[in-house]
Amino acid sequence: MKKTLPFVTTSGDYLGVLMSLWLPRYGWTILVPLVVCAAIGVLSDVRFLLIALMLLFIVVPMLMSFLYTYYMLTPEARRAVTRKEVEIIDGQSIRLRYLPPEEKEADEQRDRSRRMLLPIAREEERREEALVVPVPDPETISWEDVLAVKYTSRFRVYILKAERLAFVLIPHSAMPRVEIQADNKV
Repeated sequence: MKKTLPFVTTSGDYLGVLMSLWLPRYGWTILVPLVVCAAIGVLSDVRFLLIALMLLFIVVPMLMSFLYTYYMLTPEARRAVTRKEVEIIDGQSIRLRYLPPEEKEADEQRDRSRRMLLPIAREEERREEALVVPVPDPETISWEDVLAVKYTSRFRVYILKAERLAFVLIPHSAMPRVEIQADNKV
């Protein structure tokens, strides 16, 4: 069994890994029309260059926003941004145990929200501070739901069976040093 240290990954990390998984699979659907329009524009009709530029600067950003809403606003994405510990039993399961945010992180979030609030909203802020965000229940993922394990420069990525691309990110820095060395020898 491998147990990580408590860690948090950011939504930016999640999006970066998501793009590295999504682009090799579906990136050609964006690239082919762009290249075809640019080639026709260079070879015969300059108006196709304008179409290629419209695809690049209008359609591609719209697709990126679609990807964001389709993947990043899902319950599965919470795995990336919630503080947690992970227990991995190879061949059996992955258990995610969610933890409350560290005091330092909670204080930073409170300070950020105080700076953004108008003086009129101070009373509402006091009521919101009394509310505590609940920590999700532990989650166990069966090893049968793990499609692959991918290693990036910063993360170990467990790709899961799901309707959408779903995965669990574990930073290499969260793995105890002994286990990292053992994994590199294999």
